[in-house]
Amino acid sequence: MPEEMSNCTYNVHKQLVKRMQFLHHADRYMKESKEDAHPKCEAMWHQIVENEKKNVRMLQEAVKRDREAAGL
Repeated sequence: MPEEMSNCTYNVHKQLVKRMQFLHHADRYMKESKEDAHPKCEAMWHQIVENEKKNVRMLQEAVKRDREAAGL
């Protein structure tokens, strides 16, 4: 019987999936802002994407630590 996932591990995985989904959509948001000639909006999305990428890296590191701790 497999071990249950801790709340922390579950939350990390859940947020990683959500943030990756957001990044997938954000590329379109930036493209549409550029097409609509809204440079401030495009810059805003760009900054949000850069911040989310940092968050994704932190979450990926947490996943890596969990895997290593579990011997995987």
